[in-house]
Amino acid sequence: MMKAAILGATGLVGQELVDQLLAHDAYQEVHVLVRRPMNRFHQKLEEWVIDFDHVTEIELPEVDHVYCALGTTIKQAGSQEAFRLVDYTYPIEVGRELLDLGATRFALISALGAHPNAKTFYNRVKGDAENGLRVLGYDALLIFRPSLLLGDRDEFRFGEQAAARVSTVLRPLLRRSPYAPIEAAKVAQAMIHHTLHEPPGVTIVESKEMQT
Repeated sequence: MMKAAILGATGLVGQELVDQLLAHDAYQEVHVLVRRPMNRFHQKLEEWVIDFDHVTEIELPEVDHVYCALGTTIKQAGSQEAFRLVDYTYPIEVGRELLDLGATRFALISALGAHPNAKTFYNRVKGDAENGLRVLGYDALLIFRPSLLLGDRDEFRFGEQAAARVSTVLRPLLRRSPYAPIEAAKVAQAMIHHTLHEPPGVTIVESKEMQT
């Protein structure tokens, strides 16, 4: 019986992680680290309302596994610097603190095409986050690179909504493509499965593998 922490619990995949982890027999406690209360109640759930800008100065839970679904857009963040803070700095800093408290496995949602030398700023930041977590020293680092995520978001993202509609229509043609859209629930399911069963080391799971 293990304990899990979720970063980004209010996002598309994060909400799926909360649901699936609460229902999973392997976990006796699920700790969500959030900026604002989720006002959700479950006997296995504990909320930690924290200031991500000061994680080194506050109390955090002792857990076995960390699931990171933190992510934003440059439009939401307001600038490239603010975007990098959420998608790179927060996962690294919180990951370091939870590692010091005893966490052994870290599961990260990255992005298809993530690389420090990628052409797009988004994928460069995702690649930097992957590399930053590699050097922290977790027994197991699990990196998930989904394609376009499908699901009901709390906030409206016009570009993603339009792409999702097109991708849904073309799904039969994209079925074998690494760029095929994927449901957030499948990503969460893959994250939990691999986190529980992969051997120590770094494991990269691409979107096509998550489909199965």
